[in-house]
Amino acid sequence: MGEEDFWVLHDQRSGLAYRLGAREWGLLAQADGSRDLEGIVAAAWRVGAFAKIETLRAFLGALHEAGLLAEGVAPLPEPKARGASRPLDPLPGFSLACDGRGSCCRLYASVIFRPVEEAYARALLPRVLDAGDHPERAFTPLHGSSVCGATSVPVVDGRCAYLDDVGLCRLHAAQGAHVKPLGCQTFPALFVDDGEAVRVAPAVECACVLASALDPRPNGASLVPDGAQSSADLDEGILIVELPASLLLAPGKQGTRADLVRFMRAVVEAPPPMDAACALAALAISVETSGLDPAAATRALAEPAPLDVARFRPFFAALAHRASRRARIDATFRAERDLARRAVCWIEATSRALADDPTLDAPAPSTRARAEAFYLRAGAHAYQLVSSDLPLAHALRDRAARLLVARALPLVITPDETRDEPALAHPLALVEATLRGHGLDAYAHDVPGAS
Repeated sequence: MGEEDFWVLHDQRSGLAYRLGAREWGLLAQADGSRDLEGIVAAAWRVGAFAKIETLRAFLGALHEAGLLAEGVAPLPEPKARGASRPLDPLPGFSLACDGRGSCCRLYASVIFRPVEEAYARALLPRVLDAGDHPERAFTPLHGSSVCGATSVPVVDGRCAYLDDVGLCRLHAAQGAHVKPLGCQTFPALFVDDGEAVRVAPAVECACVLASALDPRPNGASLVPDGAQSSADLDEGILIVELPASLLLAPGKQGTRADLVRFMRAVVEAPPPMDAACALAALAISVETSGLDPAAATRALAEPAPLDVARFRPFFAALAHRASRRARIDATFRAERDLARRAVCWIEATSRALADDPTLDAPAPSTRARAEAFYLRAGAHAYQLVSSDLPLAHALRDRAARLLVARALPLVITPDETRDEPALAHPLALVEATLRGHGLDAYAHDVPGAS
């Protein structure tokens, strides 16, 4: 950030972040499970990180108190075998046209490289971050302190280090899209195995997704690699999420995966709703009263009840609380112009305002209803409306609350920020990316009804 280099340990369970200097990271990088305290100090000295054993013991004790150290060294897990090969079913009619302005490369906490991808990046652009001479500084293990099969490249003032000043990927410009990390190549596609097919849909986490949906371009890219027909054709590094055999619909009510497939097919095939927030709330009531009945879902979408915005006050209050804590943490290590830091602050201010007055709503652009309808359709196609640890009815209301936050978000943003920030072209995508990418989506667990 600016002219200062430092490292951040991010605990995804608690959402807390811990800022480290070069000496602390120099010590921690040698704590790979093969050395005692004397060995760590000796190895750290060789790389220029000088400390006494007492200092190291106190440092590790502080990490242990924070819950960041595991006892002993766990064996590496066996690679999980993929399930049976299934046909790929990408969301019909969608292709992605990237605007090349780098919004998604400025928002996430980590940009992940596999070993061969890191090697390509260092060879192609060795002067970026001095990666040619100092790879250990340019690429940090994604988890822990030793080699783990994936690394994370630093972000510079909130931007991927390989992003240039105008928002273009330097790696892409140097030799094409195939040398970018797999996650960047496949973003924003999500792959979900529902027992019948692997459904593929975009995560609505970039303004380009909604721009592509509302104004399809002939040069748009498919969500699946060229020639791929089944999951067996996909790169083994692509994550395919498997839907569980059963899920919690509401307290005391369970549903099966097969019924969920039919329910979500009905949602995908229904006419686009005029108000997606009302539609999501109506689906939540339908799940509570009729379970995973496709006919009931169709009726709920066709004639949703007026939205009871007051019911969402607890959602807004919980989100404001989470965002407030995230903002305080971000202020300790993120630059003021960092998009992620600003987005968290915008979400906090909007959620707090909605908790006071849930009827707040910025003037609606003509495209909003279509964008929100696409969000609902894409979320149903690849089961993004389903949460692994929330009852389905609660998860549907969570999604409705996100729409309401996105609608009101422009009220807290100045015209200058809108003019200069391409990510604000579609606030819904910014809200979605920030909630998932920075742990704010856990707010839904703080709302009554989450269990």
